[in-house]
Amino acid sequence: MIYVFQGLQGYVILLLLMVGEGIGLPLPSEVIMPLVGYYSYLGSISLYVGIIVGTLGSLIGSIIAYIIGYKLGLPFLRRYGKYILIDSHRVDALHRWFLKYGDVAVFGFRFVPELRALISYPAGVAQMRILKFIGFTLLGHIIWDVTLSLLGYHLANQINYVISLAEKFGVYALVVTILLILIYLVARVLIMRRSH
Repeated sequence: MIYVFQGLQGYVILLLLMVGEGIGLPLPSEVIMPLVGYYSYLGSISLYVGIIVGTLGSLIGSIIAYIIGYKLGLPFLRRYGKYILIDSHRVDALHRWFLKYGDVAVFGFRFVPELRALISYPAGVAQMRILKFIGFTLLGHIIWDVTLSLLGYHLANQINYVISLAEKFGVYALVVTILLILIYLVARVLIMRRSH
């Protein structure tokens, strides 16, 4: 068996993988973090240190993505958004939406594979306050990384099942996040109607 995560070099590899995942490279944390639990079960790394290193890597990657979004900003999206099917009207609408609901999105999308890293870019474009961004991002990463690592540890004999379970959970997390956003929007509309 090849021990990818073993000793100090294992932590360095883990950190780099999770930084890559945090900026949006196709390095799924729903595969990486259960392996942290699995390798800690085998005794090649510490579960707690692995979780801390993985979460730190995700946070660093998310901050890098945020900074890229912040630096490029709305002018970049208005100019080049058409190449990814986002016209300037949509860019403005998305920006307004993110200003209203960005907190919920930054936290909620941390549990959705493929979207968890990408949400950092619009947070930067919207110039969400950095400490607020870090707080919601860190909370989401901690919950996600601890859960996946513990699953990998406690179900080490069924690691392939754990990875497939984490991938399925991402679909459900997306649905729940969308439902929560819809409930929030409906509640706001009802409150606004009552006040007028």
